[in-house]
Amino acid sequence: MTRRTLAPAVQGLVNPAQAKKTTRSRDMKFYRRLNAFDAVSFDLDDTLYDNWPVIARAEAALSDYLSQHCPPLAALDKATLAGFRRQARDQNPAQRFDVTAMRVAQLTLAGEHVGLTAEKARAQAQAATTFFCGYRSDFTPPAQSLAYLKAWSEKLPLVAITNGNVDTDAIGLTPFFQHIFRAGEHGAAKPSPEMFDKAAQALSIAPARILHVGDHLSSDVAGARQAGMQACWIRPERQSPMMRKGRTLPDVAIDDLSELDTLIQQWHR
Repeated sequence: MTRRTLAPAVQGLVNPAQAKKTTRSRDMKFYRRLNAFDAVSFDLDDTLYDNWPVIARAEAALSDYLSQHCPPLAALDKATLAGFRRQARDQNPAQRFDVTAMRVAQLTLAGEHVGLTAEKARAQAQAATTFFCGYRSDFTPPAQSLAYLKAWSEKLPLVAITNGNVDTDAIGLTPFFQHIFRAGEHGAAKPSPEMFDKAAQALSIAPARILHVGDHLSSDVAGARQAGMQACWIRPERQSPMMRKGRTLPDVAIDDLSELDTLIQQWHR
């Protein structure tokens, strides 16, 4: 959507007094009337930083680690490992939302498959997972993300809601959030409303007064909407929600954090 066509499109979806100011943001798109909010919750992976290169590097490092410490385990193909991942979920339903616990369970099954004793397989799996998690959290988020989070955290409460296992202490994000909710540790993975509900309760703020920001239409947008929050979608490569399976509509779609900054300036009460 161009700068010239944005203002007519948002008429009726935003407060009239704010519609003029909204034209400063060239590409954000409103799908519902956006109401004022008192707090913002964030997804982490692929919302505040590009997660895929980080995971790819960590997986490559893990492969090298296993080649040195347990070559038979490193030799297993992806299809076989995927089968052990499914088996691990089936055997450990209570931990199925904890990605770290699932990796340990998966590698334990794989270790037993290649001939390790149950005890050695478990020890190898735990060591390998610890190694992987170290690489997985060995990066620095973009300076822009850190700067925005610092500024926003001084204006309103921020919380994080993630299905992943990034170490927020290691990457420097912990100081900006009043609460951090992780799948497994704090409830079922998104899009389940469980962590969204806990975030609202921890903040003592009604869900309708919280804006959730994330990149995933199901986990973030649908999950937040089901929990009664407003949803801001950071769309990958300017995609439309109508292009994605499920066609879940956010309240507003943006392309980057600078547009979120505009929203916070205009709609934070």
